[in-house]
Amino acid sequence: MKAKNIILLILRLLLGAFFITTAILKLLSIDEFEIYIYSFNLFGFVFSTVIARLVIMAEMLFGICLMAKLLYKYAWWLTQAMLVGFTLLLIYIAIFRNDTNCHCMGDLVELNPALSIIKNIVTMALLLLVRKEDDYQFKGKKWAIVGAFLVSFATPFCVVPMDSVYNKFVSPDENVNLKKLTEIQTDSISTFRFSEGNYIVGVYASGCKYCKMSAKKVHQIMEHNAIDNSKFQILIWGDTTHIQQFMDETECNAYQWHSIDPFSAINLVEGHFPTFIMMTDEKIIKSFDMRGINESEFVEFLK
Repeated sequence: MKAKNIILLILRLLLGAFFITTAILKLLSIDEFEIYIYSFNLFGFVFSTVIARLVIMAEMLFGICLMAKLLYKYAWWLTQAMLVGFTLLLIYIAIFRNDTNCHCMGDLVELNPALSIIKNIVTMALLLLVRKEDDYQFKGKKWAIVGAFLVSFATPFCVVPMDSVYNKFVSPDENVNLKKLTEIQTDSISTFRFSEGNYIVGVYASGCKYCKMSAKKVHQIMEHNAIDNSKFQILIWGDTTHIQQFMDETECNAYQWHSIDPFSAINLVEGHFPTFIMMTDEKIIKSFDMRGINESEFVEFLK
């Protein structure tokens, strides 16, 4: 094998592995990726979760096809088209949003739009070098193609199922101690008070990454559907500095929030953070964890 062919082989394998890696990195921070897509206010939250997984599926499938030379021409052109589309979107983001992380490589490797544009241009240029390739011909090729599709689909949709699907099979309800909630409300030091009508109480730990993710998700739902901020209250424990960092990072300063001691918080929700409590006046209607957050249910209950 000539040196040129060896270099092109290595390059093709590296490009395929790169797309599979970016897919896995997105999957590892799928909640943040879903929220990011939802933040464009173009789709509902459930559809945003589908789009997030379709992007991951496409990257994984194209990576496998490039490495294994399955449906190579189709995979090559579709990969280039995907990169062009993402680059145009990144240009829009850089001009009109200027996000610090576009989630192109998940949260583990943060890239701003400018760096991601450069990454895409370099990747497209490298793909041009391996354009003149043909499919591998081997026995069982059709089954290999089917296997590539199944793996690419199952990884984002089955290994990490959408919350809307997950909740069909697993009950998200958490136990809430109403007596402890009443004690917190009647405590002379506490600023938390029961409200009238329908509202939701979020119980967070300031250092909990899942609490931060769910707080961002709730904020996006509230903002996207123009729900009155008074309909959502926050009970949070932690020191003052961490609580303020939590509020700033999740953009939750606009909501009523109340600091409570950790023992009260743990007893209130039996250590399950985050927990959300749907309430009508002083009555608990339902409680659920972060996987139970449902946009349509939020809107119906609060509006």
